[in-house]
Amino acid sequence: MNQKNSHRRNVYGPTGRKTFFSALCNLLNPSFPGQFGAEVTELFAKQVVALFQQFHKDRQRIGVGQTVMSAVAVDDPPARNKTIENTRLVPVVLDLITSEDIEHAIEKNDKPALRQRRVVRMLNQAYKQGAVLSGPDLALLLGVSEGTISGDILTYEKEHNVQLPRRGTIHDIGRSVSHKASICRKRIVEKLPTSKIASDTNHSAEEVEYYVQCFQRVRLCIDKNMTTDEIALVTGHGKKIVQEYKQLHDEFICLPENQGVNYAEN
Repeated sequence: MNQKNSHRRNVYGPTGRKTFFSALCNLLNPSFPGQFGAEVTELFAKQVVALFQQFHKDRQRIGVGQTVMSAVAVDDPPARNKTIENTRLVPVVLDLITSEDIEHAIEKNDKPALRQRRVVRMLNQAYKQGAVLSGPDLALLLGVSEGTISGDILTYEKEHNVQLPRRGTIHDIGRSVSHKASICRKRIVEKLPTSKIASDTNHSAEEVEYYVQCFQRVRLCIDKNMTTDEIALVTGHGKKIVQEYKQLHDEFICLPENQGVNYAEN
């Protein structure tokens, strides 16, 4: 570098460094004196900037009728006393309104059906981006009650014999129908192959096999007349999980005339 270039860099270079990154570095040093060295400060600031950019999408990449929503990451399930502040969030781009929606409104004027298709679309879009939407998320997006959203989802799942990837079922929380129940029912009662069950329930083949094997272990414990506490101890599951599997056992075994279950074939 010649002397003139070096001089110009010294003169104009500081202007180029007047950025959010530099401001963040300056904030960390006086706010947490003695806590961060120069390298740690720079690394932390880079991560904050990257997170900021992740959640503030480039407006040129957001199309007409789309919106950005923060949702819980698929691979970060809830735990006892775990708050949203301690949960990994993923910003997802959702098609709130599409040209097909508009055409549907013009041709059919069926508002419930239109709302349902929007609910299904956004649930699947979020899941493909590594996140799961909840009923309240969708209720706020569409300006309706959570009960209305729940009704739309349950109706669609029943009509199409699938399970939509919402947070209640993927993370097995709230009042949603347990994904474990759906998976075990499809395998044991309907005798569907693993690949079909995985597709219908938005789970991997490994997860399908895991839940089925968990049920089978609990079933063996029940056959040995073990109590809920004993089953929880032996299997390593919580009492609530054991109770769910016991309820499935009652459904699949105690009513064979209705379910047509034959464990010998599973």
